[in-house]
Amino acid sequence: MTRSLSTIALPERRLPAFRDGIPPSPQRTAALTAYLHNNLETMPGNFRRYALSAAHEPSAEHRAMLMERRAEIDDGLVGADDITIRERVGALRAVMASASAGAETVAIARQAFIAVLQRYPAWAVTEACTRFLDGRSGNKVYAPTPAEIAEVCRTLVAEPLTERARINAILDAEVYQAPTEADRAEVARRHQAFVEETARAAAMRRTQEGDTRPRGDAADREAAKRDLARRRSEVEAETAAAAAEARESVAPTAP
Repeated sequence: MTRSLSTIALPERRLPAFRDGIPPSPQRTAALTAYLHNNLETMPGNFRRYALSAAHEPSAEHRAMLMERRAEIDDGLVGADDITIRERVGALRAVMASASAGAETVAIARQAFIAVLQRYPAWAVTEACTRFLDGRSGNKVYAPTPAEIAEVCRTLVAEPLTERARINAILDAEVYQAPTEADRAEVARRHQAFVEETARAAAMRRTQEGDTRPRGDAADREAAKRDLARRRSEVEAETAAAAAEARESVAPTAP
């Protein structure tokens, strides 16, 4: 099985890849990314995109720096070639315990390793296999499965993927102009004009309907007080009349 996994099938070529992982971001680029990402604002109703104030908009030079770093990450995330996968997995299975199998099973296992690991960069596959060899991962006895190697690969590429996502969010952010004092004053003026126009339209509508009573809050309160006083006077008058009538009905009749 080890010989089959290590056999190089032609025609194939080894893809150019980073040997020791993606180099860390330059200090200036890292600081720029952190600063701009901290100033991103969420957009209501759009959870896939962010907004960025024009005061924090990256310049052409800064955008070029971010795009260069993103391209560097993309180059470092290119999937591993079949040769690298077979060599690294073959070394694992040569020194670690694994079940014996026939030629057909070996071919299926080889394709399974390639299908799972080819989405991860060669440096991640190499580092993951090294961790199983030196005992940092796995049970130190049995050769790992494709899923176990892939799990280690995911932890290795998590950081560059996160950095790439932050850069994408910055470059794709919608830049907006913050309103000036003049803009705020204009908005307030238009709002006041809208309120006054709405009040005039309501007054005209009431006039057309034959209702000319004032509709201000103070006027409404005064009208309510007058109506309450009138009703109270009517009730008191009715009560007094009823009492007088009752007294007359019980008064003794003169002989």
